[in-house]
Amino acid sequence: MLIAAHLDHLTLAGYRPRTIAERRKILRHLARFLAPVPIEQATRHQLQAFLARPLAPESRRAYRGHLTGFYEWLCAEGAVAVSPAEGLPTIRVPRAVPRPVPEADVTLALRLAPPRMHAWLLLMALAGLRACEVSGLRPEDLLVLDGNALLFVREGKGGAQSTVPAHTLIVDALAHLPQSGGRWWTCSASQVSREVSLYLTSVGVRATGHQLRHSAATSWYRASGHDLLTTSRLMRHQSVATTTIYAQLDPTRPAEVVRRVTLA
Repeated sequence: MLIAAHLDHLTLAGYRPRTIAERRKILRHLARFLAPVPIEQATRHQLQAFLARPLAPESRRAYRGHLTGFYEWLCAEGAVAVSPAEGLPTIRVPRAVPRPVPEADVTLALRLAPPRMHAWLLLMALAGLRACEVSGLRPEDLLVLDGNALLFVREGKGGAQSTVPAHTLIVDALAHLPQSGGRWWTCSASQVSREVSLYLTSVGVRATGHQLRHSAATSWYRASGHDLLTTSRLMRHQSVATTTIYAQLDPTRPAEVVRRVTLA
């Protein structure tokens, strides 16, 4: 009952459906982990044990955030006096290292892809779209303003809306796709992610769809003359600090800068 009431609270507060679904999944996992102890009677040590299970650092950090939010709500509701999530250690996530797909592999995958998959690959590799952004794209989201083609991203990371320039190859690929009910496709983000990964594997490319986004960022960083601000804007990062990881992929740049320094 408490979990259901909490999810209703999130719905009324305007949380995104994906966030609510993830919160539901994690709280149900926690309830099974704690059984027969009721979820509202969990201790900090029990929550620590739940988080200490084999999880990727990113997942562990996300789980911690969901648990903290739930128990803060329980406190506000008077269901618990003190949140057992207080005092949970901050989860450290190792600095990410981009893994762009080799250009030859991208070329191969594009050459062999059927029309819809071809469009998906281009949207990821040339527009940096995430799977959730690809799944939600509609024909009316392809805009032309002052002669420039743009893609309207209805719901990006964190629910943010934005636009990203559409490469001519993307415009051409989308123009040749059939439509049904005013849509190019109807599928979930998980379907896009799964189908892209399966397709890449089938053509001998060991990569994921999200790595194509890494390819986009790497290409933009180099094409812009190592302009982190422009690359960050294209990637729709909230902070340029997030974009700096792509500077790691250009080891020749520091050496080039050193060579340009001369002594009088």
